[in-house]
Amino acid sequence: MIGIMIVEDSPVTMEYLELELEKAKHKYKIMCKFRGVENVEPACESGRINIVLMDVCLGDSSGLDLARKIKERFLGIKVIIMTSMLDQSFIKQAKNFGCDGFWFKESMQHGILNVLDDVSVGEKKFVDDFPAVTLGNAKIEELTEAELAVLRSFAKGCTYAEVAEDCHISQNTVRYHVKNLTSKTGMHNMAKIALEAVDKRVILPRF
Repeated sequence: MIGIMIVEDSPVTMEYLELELEKAKHKYKIMCKFRGVENVEPACESGRINIVLMDVCLGDSSGLDLARKIKERFLGIKVIIMTSMLDQSFIKQAKNFGCDGFWFKESMQHGILNVLDDVSVGEKKFVDDFPAVTLGNAKIEELTEAELAVLRSFAKGCTYAEVAEDCHISQNTVRYHVKNLTSKTGMHNMAKIALEAVDKRVILPRF
């Protein structure tokens, strides 16, 4: 029996996960469920947890940061990151932190059991059907990581100087990225671009 921990603050998603895991109760057993980060690491010490299903956003806490700690402390525990956010930087972070899978909650082709089955046998399972998203005239994949980082800082409400400090670049470089962002999207106001990015869940400013 494979022990599952669920860390998810959405009641709707939690109910879905419980129903799906009930279908495979011969293979998976929910050992514990948490809506926040406080008791997760102590529960991992029990030795009963094989796979953690971890939401990216847990109130004001980052599930990705917690996943990194779990992967560093508990080498035998696999972690699958879950999100409904369309911020593709989350996938990169999950891979960099050593996570074992990434599940987009709205994915219709790959239910959570498909991801769990692959991860449980040692495979890495990262979403490859990320929904197509546009910002103005630009497809999200046309924006560079540096441009998205700058956009994320503007979405926090940062000034040019604060964006430069937040992204560890010069203000001239910020202006260069802003020029590219406005050119690609066809929108000439960074506040408008940032608002649309947040509205479409392309970025989540505080994460």
